[in-house]
Amino acid sequence: MSENTIKEKLVIYESYLVKSELSRRTVSKYVRDVEFFYRHTGFADADIASVMEYKEHMREKYSISTVNSRLISLNRFWKWLDKPELCLGLLKCQRRFFTPVELTVEDYRKMTAYALSKGDIKWYLIMRCLGSMGLRVGELQFITYEAAKACAAEIYFKSKQRTILIPDEIASELLSYCRTVGITSGIIFTNKRKTAPLDNSLIWRGLKRCAAEAGIDKSEVYPHNFRHMFARAYMDRFHDIAELADILGHSSIETTRIYTKTSRETQRSRLGSLGL
Repeated sequence: MSENTIKEKLVIYESYLVKSELSRRTVSKYVRDVEFFYRHTGFADADIASVMEYKEHMREKYSISTVNSRLISLNRFWKWLDKPELCLGLLKCQRRFFTPVELTVEDYRKMTAYALSKGDIKWYLIMRCLGSMGLRVGELQFITYEAAKACAAEIYFKSKQRTILIPDEIASELLSYCRTVGITSGIIFTNKRKTAPLDNSLIWRGLKRCAAEAGIDKSEVYPHNFRHMFARAYMDRFHDIAELADILGHSSIETTRIYTKTSRETQRSRLGSLGL
């Protein structure tokens, strides 16, 4: 296939992924990973030899998680092309029982308290929603005026539907914010024009800013780390991983276990505290 032919196929593939109801970021990643492969091969026709050579090239250059992530993308593309013979197995590695970066409950409370003290109610509430309900950043769009009144949000994300319960205190604060800024219906956290939900990249940058202003290490602050922090706090308090899986919207408890991992530093501290 020529470079133009491959690019045309990728346009069709992207349309297929969109129709499969994958998120915008996921679609972009899958297409980008396939483009990486073809750029590496000079847009030559793919065969098992070129795919295996690319896997070895990645193994020497990238981490195991990066290699496997790109292989998953390629395998999906080969199946779509009806070329399953090009699919390769993932690299194996020992399961890691700690998370490399951890947002602590103390840092979360420091960030929310600082935002509240500065009157930055919007970002205070964004952090509360992420941290107290374990929301994905893309699920913030389902926090609406109507959801705050009902103390429950109906979320449809990644082709799954679930109900998120909003704690009374947060629902009250959300409604108070709505009254202040004149929101009477629809999405609460919108762009400046109030025409669309806040963009994920804007939320990412906003949280980094909140961390820096509160004196928290920005490297520990990502939208998804609030979800991990919530999961660990929930398990520490209630010890019910099945219920936590339902709250987070996981179909597998094994996925939920990943969210409850602590950092290397926390585990090291716990080991030292045994006094053995």
